[in-house]
Amino acid sequence: MSVRHYLLSLYELAVKTSQPATCVPAALKQFDPTQRVCIAGAGKAAADMAAEAYAYFGDNAYGKVVTRYGYDTRKPTGNIEVLLAAHPVPDANSERAGQALLKLVAMADKHDPVLFLISGGGSALACVPAAGISLDEKLKLHQFLLRSGASIEQINTVRKHVSAIKGGRLAAQCSGPMTTLAISDVVGDSPQYIASGMTVADTSTPADALAILKQFQWPEGTITHYLEQAPALPEVAMDYQIIANAEQAIDAARTMACKDGWNTAVISTRETGEASQVAKEHAKIAKSYAAKGEPFLLFSGGELTVTMGQATGEGGPNQEYLMTLAHELNGVNGVTALAADTDGVDGSRDVAGAIIDDTTLSRAAQMGLDIHGLISNHDSFAFFDKLKDHISIGPTRTNVNDFRVICVQGNA
Repeated sequence: MSVRHYLLSLYELAVKTSQPATCVPAALKQFDPTQRVCIAGAGKAAADMAAEAYAYFGDNAYGKVVTRYGYDTRKPTGNIEVLLAAHPVPDANSERAGQALLKLVAMADKHDPVLFLISGGGSALACVPAAGISLDEKLKLHQFLLRSGASIEQINTVRKHVSAIKGGRLAAQCSGPMTTLAISDVVGDSPQYIASGMTVADTSTPADALAILKQFQWPEGTITHYLEQAPALPEVAMDYQIIANAEQAIDAARTMACKDGWNTAVISTRETGEASQVAKEHAKIAKSYAAKGEPFLLFSGGELTVTMGQATGEGGPNQEYLMTLAHELNGVNGVTALAADTDGVDGSRDVAGAIIDDTTLSRAAQMGLDIHGLISNHDSFAFFDKLKDHISIGPTRTNVNDFRVICVQGNA
């Protein structure tokens, strides 16, 4: 097996470890399968999570979940309806789905446990603007934040304070016992930030949201005026369980690599920041391992960002990371790297990420690609599209952030 194919197999294992079919069944064993249970969910994994709930509870389970277009499950969900909406930018179906979830849990019998199935993407998929804010205004805010370079934590802090469903407001509609099973796409796994914390109490305030908007220079208007007098988030009590995250995914891949005889190291499972800057730091680390002459696999995870500014390019954090990494490595012999999002989508196109090796720059030069210009314009998609080095695996129906691995072959 080539190094490229081996790195791809590690990525595929990380994804499989995080998929509902792997992580949900064990989590459901704590519940009585003969009890009637209300299922409410949102996220890229929600449909497959619902299918696992139906497989366990059968017709005792009823409810609704919302997932992204193209992420609906191939498995039966029984009395659990699967709704579809847009991601990463919400649409009218996102608002309808959010309203349906609010109505569902409010009407659930107080004796029926409510089981929330939450995963990354839920913030956009269940979107109900606060009173006085239109969906169009919220969409403009969402698009602005996505391009601003704000972290997912900052974006979700703002989202929940201009929402009627986030920041614990969904759970606040319930009268019965509640449990959340979550697949985390948030660095550090804070429940407050996963899908904007629909089911948990939150410590942030409207003032925090205003400060973030001021930091990124959002103009004053309806939304800032609302936040100046917005109510505090509700107090809710919730049994909240993380059933899959980046650390588990990377551990699974690293365990397989160790069994296959590789030396391994984890740079960090909680990497954040600008993709290009992180790539420069990782290039230095890779070069130091290459100088030792020993074969090594260097793993990392987390959630990187790209601040677009006035740039017009396309791509995503993983592609930007790799394009910069290739530039910084400058063809160091024997180094291959993969970076991909575990949800199967990196940026605006349906590619998960890409792969580079010690031939990437020379091949790019032969094709007349101006890597400096592409980096400046954040146009990583064009770079890897021309090289035919994209990873395209389609919807994975899960999301535990980025998966990155750098292979240093050394002198072996």
